[in-house]
Amino acid sequence: MKPITAILGYVIRGVSYDKQNRQALVEELQQNLEHASAVTALPVVDGISLELEVSDIAPFSSDSFEPYIAEHVLGPAVRSKCESYDSDVELRLINKRFH
Repeated sequence: MKPITAILGYVIRGVSYDKQNRQALVEELQQNLEHASAVTALPVVDGISLELEVSDIAPFSSDSFEPYIAEHVLGPAVRSKCESYDSDVELRLINKRFH
């Protein structure tokens, strides 16, 4: 069975975007996502635009993968590696593709 790949795009608002925060976040996500083939973080107003490319989402389905990533991988990584402006950091999914 061919692995399912995913591309997830997020906007993370309420965090500071500087080189240290970006690098720490990218490294944390690459370490915690075994099949991450690319992690791209770019600045946006009041936050970060983040794209994750994952080459194999197993053992998850396309319905369960994104909620798991947002709650158990991305959320904790953002809270531990990014400096926030206030307690209301917003993770917003803007794009998801599976193939």
